[in-house]
Amino acid sequence: MKCKYCGAEIEPNSRNCKYCGNSIFVNNNQYAPKKKRNPLLIIFLVIIILLVAVTGVFAYIVYFDTSPVEIMQLSSSGSGDILANSELASNMPNSNITSQVIQAAKSGVPVYKIGDGTGPVTVIASGVHGDQLVPPVAAMKIINYLDGRKINGTVYVIPFTSPKALEQNTKLTNGVNLNTVADESGTLSNQVVNFAMKNNATAVGDFHETGVGKDPGKTTIMCSQVPTYGSFELANKMSQLSLDTTLTYYVAGIAYDGAVEDELNLKGTPAVTPLVLVSSHGQVQQSAVEESYTQMLALLIVNGNLNPNDPYMKLANADLDGFDFS
Repeated sequence: MKCKYCGAEIEPNSRNCKYCGNSIFVNNNQYAPKKKRNPLLIIFLVIIILLVAVTGVFAYIVYFDTSPVEIMQLSSSGSGDILANSELASNMPNSNITSQVIQAAKSGVPVYKIGDGTGPVTVIASGVHGDQLVPPVAAMKIINYLDGRKINGTVYVIPFTSPKALEQNTKLTNGVNLNTVADESGTLSNQVVNFAMKNNATAVGDFHETGVGKDPGKTTIMCSQVPTYGSFELANKMSQLSLDTTLTYYVAGIAYDGAVEDELNLKGTPAVTPLVLVSSHGQVQQSAVEESYTQMLALLIVNGNLNPNDPYMKLANADLDGFDFS
Protein backbone atom coordinates (compact mmCIF):
# COMPACT_ATOMS: atom_id res chain seq x y z
CA MET A 1 0.00 0.00 0.00
CA LYS A 2 1.39 3.40 -1.04
CA CYS A 3 0.90 6.74 0.68
CA LYS A 4 -1.31 8.96 -1.55
CA TYR A 5 0.74 11.98 -0.53
CA CYS A 6 4.42 10.92 -0.83
CA GLY A 7 4.17 7.58 -2.64
CA ALA A 8 6.15 5.65 -0.03
CA GLU A 9 5.30 2.05 0.71
CA ILE A 10 3.43 1.72 3.99
CA GLU A 11 1.83 -1.13 5.84
CA PRO A 12 -1.80 -1.93 5.16
CA ASN A 13 -4.42 -0.45 7.59
CA SER A 14 -1.98 2.28 8.64
CA ARG A 15 -3.68 5.49 9.81
CA ASN A 16 -0.69 7.78 9.13
CA CYS A 17 2.27 7.64 6.76
CA LYS A 18 5.44 7.07 8.77
CA TYR A 19 7.45 9.02 6.18
CA CYS A 20 5.39 12.19 5.60
CA GLY A 21 3.05 11.96 8.61
CA ASN A 22 -0.18 12.60 6.64
CA SER A 23 -3.35 10.78 7.61
CA ILE A 24 -4.33 8.17 5.11
CA PHE A 25 -7.28 6.62 6.99
CA VAL A 26 -10.48 6.59 4.94
CA ASN A 27 -13.84 6.49 6.72
CA ASN A 28 -15.95 4.26 4.59
CA ASN A 29 -19.08 6.03 5.91
CA GLN A 30 -17.75 9.50 5.15
CA TYR A 31 -19.27 9.68 1.76
CA ALA A 32 -22.24 7.44 2.46
CA PRO A 33 -25.46 9.09 1.32
CA LYS A 34 -27.71 10.31 4.13
CA LYS A 35 -30.98 8.48 4.60
CA LYS A 36 -34.03 10.56 3.77
CA ARG A 37 -36.73 10.85 6.46
CA ASN A 38 -40.22 9.73 5.51
CA PRO A 39 -42.50 12.82 5.77
CA LEU A 40 -45.56 10.60 6.36
CA LEU A 41 -43.83 9.05 9.36
CA ILE A 42 -43.09 12.51 10.78
CA ILE A 43 -46.73 13.57 10.32
CA PHE A 44 -47.91 10.34 11.95
CA LEU A 45 -45.64 10.88 14.98
CA VAL A 46 -46.83 14.49 15.35
CA ILE A 47 -50.47 13.36 15.27
CA ILE A 48 -49.80 10.68 17.90
CA ILE A 49 -48.09 13.23 20.18
CA LEU A 50 -51.00 15.67 19.78
CA LEU A 51 -53.57 12.94 20.49
CA VAL A 52 -51.73 11.91 23.67
CA ALA A 53 -51.53 15.54 24.81
CA VAL A 54 -55.21 16.23 24.09
CA THR A 55 -56.25 13.00 25.82
CA GLY A 56 -54.17 13.91 28.85
CA VAL A 57 -55.71 17.38 29.08
CA PHE A 58 -59.20 15.95 28.60
CA ALA A 59 -58.66 13.33 31.31
CA TYR A 60 -57.32 15.96 33.72
CA ILE A 61 -60.29 18.27 33.18
CA VAL A 62 -62.91 15.53 33.44
CA TYR A 63 -61.48 13.45 36.27
CA PHE A 64 -59.11 15.65 38.25
CA ASP A 65 -60.06 19.34 37.86
CA THR A 66 -62.52 19.51 40.74
CA SER A 67 -63.08 22.23 43.31
CA PRO A 68 -61.54 21.58 46.75
CA VAL A 69 -63.89 20.42 49.50
CA GLU A 70 -63.71 20.93 53.26
CA ILE A 71 -66.02 20.22 56.18
CA MET A 72 -65.78 23.08 58.68
CA GLN A 73 -67.45 23.92 61.98
CA LEU A 74 -69.56 27.03 62.40
CA SER A 75 -69.88 26.44 66.12
CA SER A 76 -69.05 23.81 68.71
CA SER A 77 -72.40 24.41 70.43
CA GLY A 78 -75.85 23.17 69.45
CA SER A 79 -74.63 19.72 68.46
CA GLY A 80 -77.07 16.90 67.84
CA ASP A 81 -77.56 13.44 66.39
CA ILE A 82 -79.40 14.08 63.13
CA LEU A 83 -80.13 10.39 62.59
CA ALA A 84 -81.97 10.25 65.92
CA ASN A 85 -84.77 11.99 64.03
CA SER A 86 -86.33 9.09 62.12
CA GLU A 87 -87.85 11.41 59.49
CA LEU A 88 -84.44 12.81 58.65
CA ALA A 89 -82.70 9.43 58.90
CA SER A 90 -85.01 7.82 56.36
CA ASN A 91 -84.76 10.67 53.84
CA MET A 92 -81.08 11.60 53.83
CA PRO A 93 -79.04 10.83 50.67
CA ASN A 94 -76.96 7.71 51.17
CA SER A 95 -73.34 8.68 50.55
CA ASN A 96 -69.96 9.09 52.17
CA ILE A 97 -70.21 12.90 52.23
CA THR A 98 -73.61 12.65 53.94
CA SER A 99 -72.10 10.47 56.65
CA GLN A 100 -69.24 12.93 57.17
CA VAL A 101 -71.51 15.94 57.54
CA ILE A 102 -73.90 14.12 59.88
CA GLN A 103 -70.98 12.93 61.98
CA ALA A 104 -69.68 16.52 62.18
CA ALA A 105 -73.10 17.63 63.52
CA LYS A 106 -72.43 15.56 66.63
CA SER A 107 -69.68 18.04 67.51
CA GLY A 108 -71.43 21.27 66.59
CA VAL A 109 -72.77 23.02 63.50
CA PRO A 110 -71.13 21.66 60.32
CA VAL A 111 -70.39 23.73 57.23
CA TYR A 112 -69.73 22.08 53.88
CA LYS A 113 -67.37 24.19 51.79
CA ILE A 114 -66.60 23.70 48.11
CA GLY A 115 -64.25 26.12 46.35
CA ASP A 116 -61.08 28.01 47.23
CA GLY A 117 -62.61 30.97 49.05
CA THR A 118 -62.76 33.28 46.04
CA GLY A 119 -65.93 34.90 44.70
CA PRO A 120 -68.71 34.62 43.86
CA VAL A 121 -69.48 33.37 47.36
CA THR A 122 -72.85 31.80 48.20
CA VAL A 123 -74.04 30.71 51.63
CA ILE A 124 -76.95 28.27 51.88
CA ALA A 125 -78.41 27.82 55.36
CA SER A 126 -81.27 25.67 56.61
CA GLY A 127 -82.47 24.13 59.84
CA VAL A 128 -82.92 27.38 61.77
CA HIS A 129 -86.20 25.86 62.93
CA GLY A 130 -85.75 22.27 64.08
CA ASP A 131 -89.20 21.12 62.97
CA GLN A 132 -88.69 22.28 59.38
CA LEU A 133 -87.12 19.14 57.93
CA VAL A 134 -87.54 19.68 54.20
CA PRO A 135 -84.80 22.34 53.71
CA PRO A 136 -82.11 20.32 55.59
CA VAL A 137 -82.83 17.28 53.39
CA ALA A 138 -82.67 19.51 50.29
CA ALA A 139 -79.41 21.04 51.58
CA MET A 140 -77.88 17.59 51.93
CA LYS A 141 -79.06 16.81 48.42
CA ILE A 142 -77.35 19.97 47.13
CA ILE A 143 -74.17 18.97 48.98
CA ASN A 144 -74.24 15.58 47.25
CA TYR A 145 -74.79 17.33 43.92
CA LEU A 146 -71.86 19.71 44.42
CA ASP A 147 -69.42 17.18 45.88
CA GLY A 148 -66.70 16.28 43.37
CA ARG A 149 -67.68 19.00 40.93
CA LYS A 150 -65.91 21.96 39.41
CA ILE A 151 -67.71 25.19 40.31
CA ASN A 152 -67.08 28.91 40.03
CA GLY A 153 -66.14 30.69 43.23
CA THR A 154 -67.13 29.23 46.59
CA VAL A 155 -70.23 27.72 48.14
CA TYR A 156 -70.83 27.19 51.85
CA VAL A 157 -73.74 24.97 52.89
CA ILE A 158 -74.94 24.97 56.50
CA PRO A 159 -77.55 22.18 56.39
CA PHE A 160 -78.20 22.03 60.14
CA THR A 161 -78.12 25.46 61.77
CA SER A 162 -79.44 23.85 64.97
CA PRO A 163 -78.56 20.13 65.02
CA LYS A 164 -79.96 19.83 68.54
CA ALA A 165 -83.41 21.14 67.56
CA LEU A 166 -83.43 18.96 64.44
CA GLU A 167 -82.58 15.91 66.52
CA GLN A 168 -85.54 16.71 68.78
CA ASN A 169 -87.79 17.77 65.88
CA THR A 170 -88.70 20.97 67.72
CA LYS A 171 -89.00 24.49 66.33
CA LEU A 172 -87.16 26.19 69.17
CA THR A 173 -83.57 25.73 70.31
CA ASN A 174 -83.40 25.72 74.10
CA GLY A 175 -86.70 27.60 74.10
CA VAL A 176 -85.45 30.27 71.67
CA ASN A 177 -86.69 31.02 68.16
CA LEU A 178 -83.41 31.44 66.28
CA ASN A 179 -85.17 33.34 63.52
CA THR A 180 -85.79 36.26 65.86
CA VAL A 181 -82.34 36.56 67.45
CA ALA A 182 -79.94 36.75 64.49
CA ASP A 183 -79.05 40.22 65.75
CA GLU A 184 -78.04 38.93 69.18
CA SER A 185 -74.38 38.08 69.65
CA GLY A 186 -73.60 34.44 70.37
CA THR A 187 -76.78 32.87 69.01
CA LEU A 188 -76.44 30.27 66.27
CA SER A 189 -78.38 32.40 63.80
CA ASN A 190 -76.13 35.37 64.59
CA GLN A 191 -73.13 33.14 63.91
CA VAL A 192 -74.58 32.34 60.48
CA VAL A 193 -74.82 36.09 59.80
CA ASN A 194 -71.26 36.73 60.97
CA PHE A 195 -69.95 33.75 59.01
CA ALA A 196 -71.51 35.01 55.78
CA MET A 197 -70.07 38.48 56.26
CA LYS A 198 -66.63 37.24 57.31
CA ASN A 199 -66.41 35.13 54.14
CA ASN A 200 -67.55 37.99 51.89
CA ALA A 201 -70.77 36.32 50.79
CA THR A 202 -72.29 37.87 47.68
CA ALA A 203 -75.58 35.97 48.11
CA VAL A 204 -77.18 34.20 51.07
CA GLY A 205 -80.25 32.00 51.17
CA ASP A 206 -81.87 31.04 54.49
CA PHE A 207 -84.22 28.23 53.47
CA HIS A 208 -87.46 27.55 55.34
CA GLU A 209 -90.88 25.88 55.16
CA THR A 210 -94.29 27.46 55.55
CA GLY A 211 -97.44 25.66 56.58
CA VAL A 212 -100.92 25.74 55.10
CA GLY A 213 -102.78 28.73 56.51
CA LYS A 214 -99.60 30.19 58.00
CA ASP A 215 -97.76 33.38 57.00
CA PRO A 216 -97.01 33.48 54.09
CA GLY A 217 -98.62 30.07 53.50
CA LYS A 218 -97.26 29.54 49.98
CA THR A 219 -94.07 28.59 48.19
CA THR A 220 -92.28 31.87 47.58
CA ILE A 221 -88.99 33.78 47.91
CA MET A 222 -88.98 36.56 50.50
CA CYS A 223 -86.78 39.60 50.02
CA SER A 224 -86.55 43.33 50.71
CA GLN A 225 -85.56 46.45 48.79
CA VAL A 226 -84.06 48.74 51.44
CA PRO A 227 -81.26 49.06 52.39
CA THR A 228 -79.91 46.26 50.17
CA TYR A 229 -81.57 46.28 46.76
CA GLY A 230 -79.53 43.24 45.82
CA SER A 231 -81.95 41.16 47.90
CA PHE A 232 -84.83 42.17 45.62
CA GLU A 233 -82.76 41.50 42.49
CA LEU A 234 -81.65 38.11 43.79
CA ALA A 235 -85.21 36.99 44.54
CA ASN A 236 -86.53 38.07 41.16
CA LYS A 237 -83.78 36.32 39.21
CA MET A 238 -84.25 33.15 41.26
CA SER A 239 -88.00 33.17 40.70
CA GLN A 240 -87.46 33.16 36.93
CA LEU A 241 -85.58 29.87 37.27
CA SER A 242 -87.57 28.18 40.04
CA LEU A 243 -90.94 29.49 38.78
CA ASP A 244 -91.78 30.69 42.29
CA THR A 245 -93.45 33.92 43.30
CA THR A 246 -91.62 36.58 45.29
CA LEU A 247 -92.73 38.33 48.45
CA THR A 248 -91.09 41.72 48.78
CA TYR A 249 -90.87 43.89 51.89
CA TYR A 250 -89.83 47.44 51.27
CA VAL A 251 -87.58 47.78 54.34
CA ALA A 252 -85.69 44.92 55.97
CA GLY A 253 -85.99 44.23 59.68
CA ILE A 254 -89.55 45.36 60.25
CA ALA A 255 -91.84 42.42 59.47
CA TYR A 256 -89.25 39.87 60.60
CA ASP A 257 -86.98 41.57 63.07
CA GLY A 258 -84.01 39.35 63.98
CA ALA A 259 -84.33 36.99 61.02
CA VAL A 260 -81.12 35.86 59.28
CA GLU A 261 -82.18 37.37 55.95
CA ASP A 262 -83.18 40.72 57.46
CA GLU A 263 -80.06 41.05 59.58
CA LEU A 264 -77.82 40.42 56.57
CA ASN A 265 -79.71 42.87 54.38
CA LEU A 266 -79.48 45.51 57.10
CA LYS A 267 -75.71 44.98 57.04
CA GLY A 268 -75.45 45.21 53.24
CA THR A 269 -75.21 41.53 52.27
CA PRO A 270 -77.86 40.44 49.73
CA ALA A 271 -79.99 37.71 51.31
CA VAL A 272 -83.31 36.01 50.64
CA THR A 273 -85.60 33.58 52.46
CA PRO A 274 -86.95 30.93 50.07
CA LEU A 275 -89.88 28.97 51.51
CA VAL A 276 -91.71 25.85 50.37
CA LEU A 277 -95.27 24.97 51.31
CA VAL A 278 -95.79 21.81 53.39
CA SER A 279 -98.92 20.23 54.81
CA SER A 280 -97.34 20.07 58.26
CA HIS A 281 -93.98 20.63 59.92
CA GLY A 282 -91.96 17.82 61.43
CA GLN A 283 -92.28 15.60 58.36
CA VAL A 284 -90.43 15.22 55.08
CA GLN A 285 -92.44 15.65 51.89
CA GLN A 286 -90.42 14.63 48.85
CA SER A 287 -92.27 17.00 46.52
CA ALA A 288 -91.38 19.88 48.84
CA VAL A 289 -87.75 18.65 49.01
CA GLU A 290 -87.55 18.90 45.21
CA GLU A 291 -88.96 22.44 45.32
CA SER A 292 -86.47 23.53 47.99
CA TYR A 293 -83.64 21.85 46.08
CA THR A 294 -84.65 23.71 42.92
CA GLN A 295 -84.59 26.99 44.83
CA MET A 296 -81.05 26.23 46.02
CA LEU A 297 -79.90 25.46 42.47
CA ALA A 298 -81.49 28.69 41.29
CA LEU A 299 -79.53 30.64 43.91
CA LEU A 300 -76.25 29.03 42.80
CA ILE A 301 -76.96 29.77 39.13
CA VAL A 302 -78.01 33.37 39.74
CA ASN A 303 -74.92 34.04 41.86
CA GLY A 304 -72.67 32.50 39.21
CA ASN A 305 -71.41 29.38 41.02
CA LEU A 306 -73.02 27.15 38.41
CA ASN A 307 -73.26 28.03 34.73
CA PRO A 308 -74.99 25.50 32.45
CA ASN A 309 -73.84 27.49 29.40
CA ASP A 310 -70.11 27.35 30.21
CA PRO A 311 -68.43 24.75 27.91
CA TYR A 312 -65.51 24.23 30.28
CA MET A 313 -67.82 23.67 33.23
CA LYS A 314 -69.83 21.16 31.20
CA LEU A 315 -66.66 19.28 30.28
CA ALA A 316 -65.26 19.38 33.82
CA ASN A 317 -68.46 17.80 35.15
CA ALA A 318 -68.95 15.38 32.26
CA ASP A 319 -68.07 12.35 34.37
CA LEU A 320 -70.96 13.19 36.73
CA ASP A 321 -74.22 14.30 35.18
CA GLY A 322 -73.31 17.63 33.68
CA PHE A 323 -75.72 20.40 34.58
CA ASP A 324 -78.94 18.46 34.61
CA PHE A 325 -81.24 20.62 36.73
CA SER A 326 -84.39 18.66 36.02
